[in-house]
Formats: sequence, C-alpha cells, structure tokens
Amino acid sequence: MHKMTKLVNTKQPKGMIELFSKQGVSIPITTAMVWEAYQHVKQGGEAAGTDGMTWEHLHDHRSQLLYQLWARLASGSYFPKAVKEVSIPKRDGSKRVLGLPTLMDRIAQQVVRVHLEKCLEPHFHQNSYGYREGKSMHNALNKAKFNCHQYPYVITLDIKSYFDTIPHDKLLKAVQFYCREKWVGLYVSRWLKSGVMHEDGSQTQRQSGTPQGGVISPLLANLYLHVVFDGWMQRNYPGIRFERYADDIIIHARRERIAQSILNKLKSRFTECGLSIHPTKTQIVCLERSQSKGTSGEVHCFEMGGFVFKPQWVKVEGEKKLLILPSPSKSAKKRIMDKIRSLRLHTRTGSIYVVAKLLNPLVRGWQNYYCHFIKRDLNDLWRFVNKRLEKWCKWNKRMGLRKSRRWLNTLYKMQPNLFAHWSVCPAY
Repeated sequence: MHKMTKLVNTKQPKGMIELFSKQGVSIPITTAMVWEAYQHVKQGGEAAGTDGMTWEHLHDHRSQLLYQLWARLASGSYFPKAVKEVSIPKRDGSKRVLGLPTLMDRIAQQVVRVHLEKCLEPHFHQNSYGYREGKSMHNALNKAKFNCHQYPYVITLDIKSYFDTIPHDKLLKAVQFYCREKWVGLYVSRWLKSGVMHEDGSQTQRQSGTPQGGVISPLLANLYLHVVFDGWMQRNYPGIRFERYADDIIIHARRERIAQSILNKLKSRFTECGLSIHPTKTQIVCLERSQSKGTSGEVHCFEMGGFVFKPQWVKVEGEKKLLILPSPSKSAKKRIMDKIRSLRLHTRTGSIYVVAKLLNPLVRGWQNYYCHFIKRDLNDLWRFVNKRLEKWCKWNKRMGLRKSRRWLNTLYKMQPNLFAHWSVCPAY
C-alpha cells in the first residue's frame, strides 16, 4: 500500500515540463491518472506485446515501472514501442489482424483515452452506440427494432477494412478540432505512426489506420466516423434515422429512391474521407411483406450485431401479427453450437458439478446477449446441451438412454438451478 501512496502523491518532474511549457505544450498528467489507468487496463487481456513484459512482472515492479511511465508522459519524452501483429480468424474464413501494444503502452493509451473521451463525449451523436459508457448493442438493436416498424427500407452500410484505412492526417485534424490540448494530439500522432512487428519478425511503419487491439483505437475510430458519417447525416439529412455501433451502420428510409439517393451520396462522402464502402455487403433491404400468411417469395432481412431482423408472425394479445423482431442469426447459433461441441462435455470426468462449472459461465453470457428480446430464442441449442448431458451420463455412469434421462430429470427436480439453461429449457 505504501508503494501505491508514494506513486500517487509524487510531484511532477519540473525540468522537462518547463521545457514543454516554453514550446506551448502543457501536460497535466498526474500519478493518480497513471495508477487508475493501470487498474483499468489490468482487467483486460493478458497477452504480452513486443517487449515480452508480462502482467506478473509489471505487478511485481509496478511502483518503479509506473513512476517511470508517468515521468515520461508528463515530460513529453514518452515514445511507444512497435505493436505486435496477431491474426485471428473471421466468420467468413478470412483473418482479422490485431495490433497488440505493450502493457506499458496500453496504460499510457488509457491515460490519454480517459482525457480525450471527456472532450468528445458531449459531441457524439445520440444514435452512436459503440464504445460509449451507458450505451450497448442492445440499445442500438432496440432503436432499430422501433424504426423498422415505421420505415420499410433499410440501408445496411459496411465499410471496407475500416480500422486499417483511416487516414492519419484527417484523423489528427479531428482530434485537434475537438480537443485543444496539444499533448493529446502529440501522443495520438505517435501511436498512429508507431511501427508494426509482423508475425514473421519483420517490422514496418503504418501508413494508415489505427490498430484493432489498442486501448485508444475504438475511441479514435468512433471519432472519425462521427465526423465522416454522424455529423454529415445531421447536416444533410436531419430527418433520416439511423443507428451506428462502431462501423456497423443501419439507415432507415420510407422509399427506395430516397434510400438509393442517400447511398449514392454516402459513397462519394466516404471516398472523399479516404474510406470505401464494401460493394457487396452494403445493400438496400425492403422489409415490407404481405399480411397474407400464404404469401410466397423471399423474406427480406438484415443482420446487426449477431441478430437478424425479419418479419415474423407473433401472437399479440391472442391475435397473430406480422412484426419485425431481432432474433439470433444462423451464423451466431452455429458459432455457439461449435463452441458447445468443442467442449466435449461427455468426456469430462468427475461429478456433474464439474460440467456445470465449465458450462454455466458460457451459457449465462449467451443468454444475457442473445435472449435479451425473447428468452426462449436459444431453446433449440439448450435442448442440444441436454442431449450432451445425456451422453455424459452414458459415458460416466454407464447408463442407457432412458435411465440417463430419468437421472437428469430427478437431478433437475432436486436442483433446478444447477445448469443455467434449465431455467428456460428443463431436463427431461
């Protein structure tokens, strides 16, 4: 505890700050800001950066390392190290490239992010939901659900490689416009221009974009789309409704020609700002459908945040109505199913409580996200989980199918909360 107190109460170094003050740059970074950033960042991922520093090493030497970081940040002598390139598979089979900063750089980014966020938050549009405190994907989906009942046409806008193509010069102008402190622009510029260490060990300089994986990257990406899209829509189409979660954008229109006109102008707008709209993933969707249940033909739909919006027959006060509701998409369900299969629950040895401890955190996460609108939206998956539990009984307790079902049913009656999914889909 005394180390933390010493770090938080240490005075600012005078020499370098006085030098920066003469140059017109004031850096009001305190030790408390660095300590709070450390506390926040250590709750995230554990992957090390290019310097190989682990959280264990940082924790053991945090007093010295955080003091050194603060001294460099407060004096203007802080320069980030190269980010580590990591590839992860995407849903379509391609790869998404992440750039992982070092642990110390993540803490430094958090310090600046907190300050910059205070400057930007009052300016952000009310329909921008991504990476903002108090807003979530569910808020965006709720708003989209409401607007879809009033506007039959939807533009689903997809930006091609957004995080990798943001122009540095235009982004820095946006930062300097909304945040007048020169030291913020100074450090943002250094992060944007920092090198990238590729998986083969080679190192290059980034010419555009802000790496996914950085602490400050989501805020910078949000800022640039606020300038490019949100503000532009507010000036040119103040009556048009939209929802934006990061670079996931949905625009509503009453008529197809209006939607087409907006899309054509947006293509020019994005090109001017150094971005490009994906030609195949961007489309205009008509959500109208005949009220006749026997009507044949394609059901028009669109996806957002793992949910699909499409007309569905729903009972409302005893009467069937055709409503547009968000439900988990097929691709989202497939990912959940693949994850359940990969757990190989039937091979887990020990008691049934071991299986419950492994499965419940995952199930609760899926329930909280995908069952937000309709609690039974994933019941087909929960029935599949029950079948995996039957298989566990057959393998571990040497029971037949009927006996396994009876055993699980008895267990459910005795402990109905043992498995999280039993609250909506009980065992046999």
